[in-house]
Amino acid sequence: MDDAFAAHAERCRQRGGRPEHLDEVRLAWAAGRGDAAALLRLERLIAPDIEAAARRVDRDPAFIDEVHQALRVRLLIPTDDGHLRIDDYAGRGPLRGWVAVAALRVALNLKRAAGPATHDVLAELVSDEADPELRHLKTLYRTEFREALQAALAALPERQRAVLRLCYVDGLTLPGLARLYQVHDSTASRWVSAAAAAVAEDARRRLMARLSVSASSLDSLARMVLSNLDVSIARILRG
Repeated sequence: MDDAFAAHAERCRQRGGRPEHLDEVRLAWAAGRGDAAALLRLERLIAPDIEAAARRVDRDPAFIDEVHQALRVRLLIPTDDGHLRIDDYAGRGPLRGWVAVAALRVALNLKRAAGPATHDVLAELVSDEADPELRHLKTLYRTEFREALQAALAALPERQRAVLRLCYVDGLTLPGLARLYQVHDSTASRWVSAAAAAVAEDARRRLMARLSVSASSLDSLARMVLSNLDVSIARILRG
């Protein structure tokens, strides 16, 4: 590992890296290799700068959290060709400043991609539903269904909402999620399944409390919630 870092440090020096930032280059390099202690130190170091950069674009806590998660993925998850973007930090200046610039870029891109809400984010699910009964229910209760899902997602603990966003919106694979949180692949899989199940159960409960349906319709209501649940969650989170 020392030889590998020495080669990386030399490349950084050739790109203008300064000796006084060598410790930060080492920290970034170790975090990119999944070192748990380095990841914790990095998180503590850069978290205030990420929040400050995100607040310049949108002060909503949910947006700030989304920027934080998206930046984690951008810096610490390899691209298709195996490149780690955190390795682009060469030590020409403080790591915190470099991360703040990256965070602001991510925040601006997220805000630009979101755009104005001009349509019902679940409307297309109605026509895509193959089951006639479920299509009828989704047509009839589309507004209530959307609001129940939104409330269920908002009620999730922060980490559960984050893993759903990472997987369903950002397209992060389970191995990538496991690497990001430093857990086994099976643990990451359980996290995603548990979060989705919690959303489904909470949304079903909210719909039952709001709608006047017969006992015979409860099963259909539960099936409506579960049908294309991952797509519904993704569109709500994007919206």
